[in-house]
Amino acid sequence: MMSETVDVKGAADLMKVHPETVKELIASCALAAAKVGRAYVLLRRDVLAHVEREVVNQTAQRLGQPKRRHRAATQPSASAKSLPRRLA
Repeated sequence: MMSETVDVKGAADLMKVHPETVKELIASCALAAAKVGRAYVLLRRDVLAHVEREVVNQTAQRLGQPKRRHRAATQPSASAKSLPRRLA
């Protein structure tokens, strides 16, 4: 049976990100966690809910943007500079 809780490493594995990213999400209150002793404990369903929200939000953002023609690889688009940094 799968545990209902995960630690930072377990959350990072579920989200496919570095454990430091999980700690940053916890610190910014984007991801719910409790500190038990010296370790954070997260509910697996909260971690998966966060991932689901991100998938929905980022997909909606992409759908809301007009389609662009492909540019040469040597010319980054102006919008590429304004995109949020990837969580990793």
